[in-house]
Amino acid sequence: MSINESALPTNGDIMDQTNGAPQDRDAAAETVAAIAQAQAMSADEIALYDRQIRLWGVQAQERMRSANILLISVKALGTEIAKNLILNGIGSLTIVDSEQVTEDDLGAQYFVREEDIGRNRAEAAAERLQELNPRVAVRTDSSNILTKDQTYYAPFQLVIACDQNLETMSTINAACRLVNRPFYASGIHGFYGFIFADLILHDYIIERETSNMPAVIKQETA
Repeated sequence: MSINESALPTNGDIMDQTNGAPQDRDAAAETVAAIAQAQAMSADEIALYDRQIRLWGVQAQERMRSANILLISVKALGTEIAKNLILNGIGSLTIVDSEQVTEDDLGAQYFVREEDIGRNRAEAAAERLQELNPRVAVRTDSSNILTKDQTYYAPFQLVIACDQNLETMSTINAACRLVNRPFYASGIHGFYGFIFADLILHDYIIERETSNMPAVIKQETA
């Protein structure tokens, strides 16, 4: 997919169409910014991520493209998260896992092989994860996450901890709060699972269905 620059509206074209209304100027500015970001992405990238760009737009894809994410543990759940993040085109993924590949991992961690038994789990998985999308930088850290202080988390836009005990999750969460970094924790136990999110400060929208009944019921008169 390529960008036909002659088909893209210019800033002047957009402003002419809006007649200078404040809300229209805001919309025009957003359109110009989106076009500039699309031009910053290569044609190959736009073709690669075409379906998801159609879903959430160029600006969201650009934010993902520059995101550095920390993933703690690549057991079964972490593997699925890593795969989805890499395929969606984030900037970089750093995987921290101090454990070694065991025979039990072969039944759930589909990026390790029998010959990887005894190797560091992050390093063994990263080799095949990288093949999913060479545009994403996949890095590994084989040290224990509990040896890190809060400064370790500062370069990341998002921290995800998988299958950790409560004490470890609480320690990581506290460190992330000190450097104002969003934190997700999740785990699976057989058919059950959980997710915890600490997004520090965020905006959200609650959509409620409106009733066709009047808010105040008045007594009818004859």
